[in-house]
Amino acid sequence: MISRRTLIGGLPAAALAAQLGTARLASAAQATTEAGTASDSWLVDRYGQYLHEDWAGKVVSDEQLRREYAEEAHRLADVVPDRVRYDRYGGLKALGRHRATGYFRLEQVDGRWWFVTPAGHLFFLKAVDAFSPQEWGYGTWYKDRAGTPLDLFEELPDPQRFASCYTYDDKGYVVSFLRANLARKYGDDYRPRWRRMMHKRMIDWGFNAQGKWTLDTEVVMPYIAQAPTPTDVVRISWGIDPFDPEFPAKLDRTFDLRGNRDDPWLIGYFFENERGWSRDVVAEVVTRDSTLAAKTAFVDHLADTYGGDLARVNALLNTTADSFRTLADTPLTLARVPSADVSAFITLASQAYFRQVREAIHRQDPNHLFLGGTLVPTWRTSPEWNVGGREYLDAISFDWYSTSVDYLRQYEGYGKPILNLEFSFMYPDRGMTAANQATTATSQRNRGELYRTFLEAQAASPAFVGSGWFSAYDQAVTRKPGATEAFNVGLTNQQDQPYHDMLDIMREVNRGIEAVHLQEPPA
Repeated sequence: MISRRTLIGGLPAAALAAQLGTARLASAAQATTEAGTASDSWLVDRYGQYLHEDWAGKVVSDEQLRREYAEEAHRLADVVPDRVRYDRYGGLKALGRHRATGYFRLEQVDGRWWFVTPAGHLFFLKAVDAFSPQEWGYGTWYKDRAGTPLDLFEELPDPQRFASCYTYDDKGYVVSFLRANLARKYGDDYRPRWRRMMHKRMIDWGFNAQGKWTLDTEVVMPYIAQAPTPTDVVRISWGIDPFDPEFPAKLDRTFDLRGNRDDPWLIGYFFENERGWSRDVVAEVVTRDSTLAAKTAFVDHLADTYGGDLARVNALLNTTADSFRTLADTPLTLARVPSADVSAFITLASQAYFRQVREAIHRQDPNHLFLGGTLVPTWRTSPEWNVGGREYLDAISFDWYSTSVDYLRQYEGYGKPILNLEFSFMYPDRGMTAANQATTATSQRNRGELYRTFLEAQAASPAFVGSGWFSAYDQAVTRKPGATEAFNVGLTNQQDQPYHDMLDIMREVNRGIEAVHLQEPPA
């Protein structure tokens, strides 16, 4: 056992507030004041559960975890894939047979977009993100960056028995209570039993794929993979410079996709995450010199737009460059550039970016779909970027945490299928938090009700082809490494206990969502 000192006494209040957020620090401080004992000032117990609240089913022993495993295994013993209704990939047989290529593809049928499985049946994506417990975001810091222990824990997992639950890498000193709990529940070699359980759960709950982030391909079901981002790309703020002449070579060196090319279970790839171009990126581009390829491309764009008329461009920008080459080395002010020219340049950058990524993927794996960059429609991107390179996308993918489906109305007219590869609803209880007001539920059951309303509203769109629920498990109460997130996003908690009040509703929604997609969208 590794014990820690008190939460309030161990670190300065300001440091803890920065690490955990003021509200949760105040909650812990209040509990300490009321209880007056050192043990009540820790934040979580040996299972990673919030110490300052009790609830029905809270884990109190390893034996309880093992008993819950036996009970759930008995309840799910007869759960098997429904091969009468679905093909082996999850395609709905009742909707007819379509051209089978041996790989997932997309097709518009009677005006509505669908995936088509390798066997030729229509498929609506119902994925779960961060499927594997190896996902780093399920861990939490147990030491700060300097290696000083954080005094948040009643007891950390035994570092000898649970050695694999500890990591030290670019994320820092990380421990996973989730993995320790799975070992307690299923046995130290927990993965085979966990895989069988999770596969049965996915079938029972109506999910049909593994979505973004860490996968477990030993659990055989359709999945989405990430094409890795080169570490040596040229960054402009949060964006990549797609005009860098070395960009294609960097992609080729980084991608390792050839082993996937014959895999029928792979749906397709996404590249990067929540990083596009907005006017803020262009504002940085124009201040740079010609050593940035994007700056030269911007000046070339102006030269083309204004027919090579340098005098006109100088007047527009309030510059006195004697050549376009000189202009490329001149710091510029975005406010002088007409909005239409900025929009056109972002579109040009989007086309260059998505074309080169698609070509690099297909040089190594020509058989699978390119699903884009999983963009947040209103953050670190722009409409021009989102659709500028659409001819190189098989689908436009977003991450959209909301109850509103207005983003679909903006993008469903571009002739491309649309995915929402990250969303969830959260109940801020048991020491956990929610991302924003739009995703905040009033109970676990209400999480399921919000899921029904939101998913069915999206599925009614003829362009929408599916989604990814983020995520399989909750984040740690003591927050994930390097962030302020301690979100109740899971289908199950970090003690591997499913949220049945929510999942009972999700099961019903998932089993009927294809019927919703077949209907005409609401007026």
